[in-house]
Amino acid sequence: MTTLLKGMERIEEARERITGSSFMAGLFEGRPNFDLLCPPDEPPEEREAGETYCKKMEAFLRSEVDPDEIERTAKIPAQVLKGLFDLGAFGMKIPKQYGGLGFSYKNYGRVLTVMASWSNILSLTVAVPQSIGIAIPILLFGNDAQKTKYLPRVAREDISAFALTEPLTGSDAANIRTEAVLDQTGSHFTVNGEKIWCTNGPIARYLTLIARVPVQRAQRDGKPVWTPVRESNRAEDHVPTAFILDMTTAGVQVRQRCQFEGCRGIENGHLIFRDVQVPVDNVIGEIGKGLRYAFTILNVGRAISVPALCLGMAKQAWQPTLDRANSRLTFGRPIGERQTQQMRIGQMATTLFAMEALAVLAWHLADQKQHDIRIEAAIAKMFCSEKTIQFLKDAQIIFGGMGYETADSKRVRGEPAFGIEQLVRDAEMARIGEGATDILRPYVAREGLSPHLDRAGRYFGGDMTGAGKLREFLKLLRFYFFWYLGQWKRRVRLDRPAMRHPKVRGKLVYAERMSRRLARAIFYAMAWHRAELRDDQGRQNRIEAVGEDLLTIAATALYAESQERTAGNRVAWDLADEFFRTAKQRINTAIRELISNDDQPITAIGQRALRGEYPALSQGIIRRTLKDYVFSRNKTPSAS
Repeated sequence: MTTLLKGMERIEEARERITGSSFMAGLFEGRPNFDLLCPPDEPPEEREAGETYCKKMEAFLRSEVDPDEIERTAKIPAQVLKGLFDLGAFGMKIPKQYGGLGFSYKNYGRVLTVMASWSNILSLTVAVPQSIGIAIPILLFGNDAQKTKYLPRVAREDISAFALTEPLTGSDAANIRTEAVLDQTGSHFTVNGEKIWCTNGPIARYLTLIARVPVQRAQRDGKPVWTPVRESNRAEDHVPTAFILDMTTAGVQVRQRCQFEGCRGIENGHLIFRDVQVPVDNVIGEIGKGLRYAFTILNVGRAISVPALCLGMAKQAWQPTLDRANSRLTFGRPIGERQTQQMRIGQMATTLFAMEALAVLAWHLADQKQHDIRIEAAIAKMFCSEKTIQFLKDAQIIFGGMGYETADSKRVRGEPAFGIEQLVRDAEMARIGEGATDILRPYVAREGLSPHLDRAGRYFGGDMTGAGKLREFLKLLRFYFFWYLGQWKRRVRLDRPAMRHPKVRGKLVYAERMSRRLARAIFYAMAWHRAELRDDQGRQNRIEAVGEDLLTIAATALYAESQERTAGNRVAWDLADEFFRTAKQRINTAIRELISNDDQPITAIGQRALRGEYPALSQGIIRRTLKDYVFSRNKTPSAS
């Protein structure tokens, strides 16, 4: 197994099957349950607590935080971090019994959005400890002693971070090499290895560290478990495990503070571990469950933190962009009077509304704590990050040359020092962090294909012949005969009050019909391409894209209904209707191309390029390979 979906055995082992209610899992099978998208209303006192805190946070940001200074110095001042701790901002998701604020996910998202609208760097710094730092892993999987010892610290005084990615593995989390070996006394693990791109790492007191542990199989209460083997003993396997790591421990080194295209104020580190002693009491949960825990806590970042960060950045740019469009003159007229820019701004407005609708839905679903929202979380993360990048680039176009110039440079001339170019640079981090888009798309598609792969895996596996394969085929035939007939029968139930709104009902009826059409198309693709579909990322991306659009159609319809009902905002339907209109076009194209497309010619060109078959494309320049850019401090880069 060498491909993305076939080859990462550890990833597949760590991936829990969806067992709870999941809207997207049902949608991919042609039976979406729209009731899942209408959780109970937010308690008024909970909303009031969030809005009150947002006002307190706004006052602090306005009086104490200079976002331009953070950009200039690439450093968040110590007094700002202290002020945030005093406000309880690092403990928003920690229960009150451990010194936190005990906020709902929705309130947490609201606060991060407000922070990102003033300083996205500050919002990111606050979000990391509460999304993937030690707080959530301990809350979900830790023991009482760990909760009592560490949660009050990270709520009120100590920053935490998450260490999973390594220089040689990147997104391939299953193949980490950092190792934690149980010592001969059985009291400590000795950690050796390195981690990279660890946000908050240089300023963190604690890390959630994922390291592989040498183990042997054992039985406990009749169930198979992994037990760590002591150093020098033979191991049966090496399994990813989660640890609490105190950064003051001997042997921990922050080798480098990484510098990026944007996000200049974040503290992001390359960390080295040399014979670091970690007490056995610092294991989070069970040995061998590290990846499963990592994927679970990443859902918090995907569903809550990244959408909030993106929403705050986009909203920060919205009004200045309108002001620029109305004031920037070309040939005696504001550019806002030009149809090209009106169309661009119309698309930006529609995108911003859809982002907010999807983000709020994800936060609300997360608060229920009874549904499996991993697919919804991944989609919310991808949609908001990708749309924010395009939104900000469109804003930059409207600003023209002023959009390419830095805020400090404009300030010298007395121009409005709005840093749209900084937001454009910073937004790329959202696309990459907590699961890059090109990794999450096949991940979502894998969940959509999962029921079919599980049913037909033995038949397509290639290890069956003769009578066994015939029996398996007949078994599949019996199931899919009735399943297929069911995909032509409408079975949508729209009983909730919000769904009775004619505009909501029409959109949900469409989404249900397209869900069944998508399910049939996936079946056709499975039948025609069989096991090859597991490796066909072009088709996987189309499956994800249709699911993403159908979820967002439902989210925008329900959000527009809520806006009209609670705030009298009837113009929200302009935006929901426009998203629906354009999404229908994308959905029809994607489903059609799921069956038949022209991916192969461009794929073949890419394969030939990777083999070096287009050398002329490198002619006429001073040619350098990637290796030519590797040089020591005493050596200048040379041309080949």
